[in-house]
Amino acid sequence: MKYPEEIIQRVRDAADIVALVGDYVPLKKAGSSYKGLCPFHSEKTPSFVVSPSRNSFHCFGCGKGGNAITFLMEMEKIPFPEALQLLAEKTGIPLPKPQETERDLEAERERDRMFALQEFAGKFFYDQLTTPGGRKAVEYLKARKITGETAKKFQIGYAPDTWDALKKAALKAKFDEKELLKGGLLVQNDEKGRNYDKFRDRVIFPVRNNFGKIIAFGGRALGEGPGPKYLNSPETPLFKKGECLYLLDQARDAIRREGHVLVVEGYFDAVTLHQNDIQHVVATLGTALTKEHARQLKRYTQEVVLLYDADQAGQDAAVRGFEPLLSEALRVRVLTLPDAKDPDEYLMKHSREELIFLLKGAPEFFRWRAAGLREKAKGRPVEELIRSVQSLASFLLRVPDEASVQAACAAIEGELGLDNFDMRAIVNAERKSGSRVGPAERQAPVSKVAPLLPGREVEGEFLALLVADRAEYVKWAVQSVSPDLFIEEDLKVLFSNLIQGSMDAATARMAPALEPFFMQIEAQPDKFQPKKTLITQLYATLEMRHRKRQMILVKEELGAAEKAGEISKAAELAGRFVELKNQYHEMNHLKSEPHE
Repeated sequence: MKYPEEIIQRVRDAADIVALVGDYVPLKKAGSSYKGLCPFHSEKTPSFVVSPSRNSFHCFGCGKGGNAITFLMEMEKIPFPEALQLLAEKTGIPLPKPQETERDLEAERERDRMFALQEFAGKFFYDQLTTPGGRKAVEYLKARKITGETAKKFQIGYAPDTWDALKKAALKAKFDEKELLKGGLLVQNDEKGRNYDKFRDRVIFPVRNNFGKIIAFGGRALGEGPGPKYLNSPETPLFKKGECLYLLDQARDAIRREGHVLVVEGYFDAVTLHQNDIQHVVATLGTALTKEHARQLKRYTQEVVLLYDADQAGQDAAVRGFEPLLSEALRVRVLTLPDAKDPDEYLMKHSREELIFLLKGAPEFFRWRAAGLREKAKGRPVEELIRSVQSLASFLLRVPDEASVQAACAAIEGELGLDNFDMRAIVNAERKSGSRVGPAERQAPVSKVAPLLPGREVEGEFLALLVADRAEYVKWAVQSVSPDLFIEEDLKVLFSNLIQGSMDAATARMAPALEPFFMQIEAQPDKFQPKKTLITQLYATLEMRHRKRQMILVKEELGAAEKAGEISKAAELAGRFVELKNQYHEMNHLKSEPHE
């Protein structure tokens, strides 16, 4: 699927990239740019920069960068055409019919059919609530205090207690069994040679993607049959359970507004909280939290409150869920509800205000965990409690900064209240044992996109400053600076084109290779002033680096000549090496300083 380049450019140019990125990442003004924590990797210090003048973004930590379209592709995990269409809708630019190959058309038709099938099934299930067979589902929802308005808002429905009600309706609507199987709505029975409805006699919850399109279903059993109480759609081309969070499409704005997200386990928990006007809530579809869940949540907030079931299984799930959240450097608090097994039951007994009061006081993870271990060890030897708490050291060693480690240790010690108990000593001992890598020893993740190495940074900043603004020092560079000073091939070619006159400064300013450097200059304008002084310093660094490289090369040749017994050549190279060494150490001033 292809769109004309001029249309793509028009959509890119019309997009307000600061507003777009700001919907996902809290941004602060920094010079003429904006900065925030990168949504693509874990970091404590903002290195993610958005430039309105260049209509682009770049992370100086992981190296990811691009424009409004590529940002949407990364954040929403969608292909280019879908990102372009979404951005075109936001900017109000109508898209022409794309130039498509037959393969593109077939893939698009298949994807559209799958979405259409899920929408059809969602409407079918919802409509069953008004049928005689759906009365027991309506009564069940009433017993769970779910109003008709809420059922309509979330399109909660009912799967009839028959083998093929949905199948018959879908076939009548011109869908085929192959599509129903691929969409996870039918189950294949090879022994009997027939396919039957996956969801039967269940209250149905449609699961939507971030754009509000139905991609799967969850069903709660009404009868006491042999099947599981809760059943989800299998994974399909539209649905990956470990990547999907129930009601995230409806909760995003509230999460940003509240500054944190509540994560619950079940459909009813999420729906009941939303019904009580607590809207910054998502559910994990009955699965453990994954790293992909954590990455998605990080797009909207830096803090997660786990509101899981009060039983042991729920508490264990909270402990397991902490690790993927920690890997994304998210702050985690946990609330165990008193007098109720889950949020749904709590709100049947208590008011919304009482729950909000408890949520505000939810302890951070390590304090909560220490309290739970203390309660569990009641009546047992103190040594057993200490052994249990020591297991938290492995978690603490994955906390990304030492200040947070110290605060967590203090919280654990305060919660336990044991004499002579030093959690910090336990953490330090485990760190020294080498069983875990501590915060101070942890290496930064290697980026798929090469980060700015020191050499590249010097070359890039020199070139960017050279062509910035009036480009007043380009004439000097033509006369005084050699392309041999550059190691990075793309920057060397760029500089060569500039001094040879085949590229002007205005064109060079738009070169993709220089974009990260211009964004850095925009984000930290004070750091790059005065301009002439900086260009002088960078030029001196390039010259000295060049001399040092020459010295290394000559020394290597000298060693090879001595090894081969080439005495005259070795003597010549030794003299050249001494000459270069003297030039390097005597280089107190440049042969030429920048001038207009």
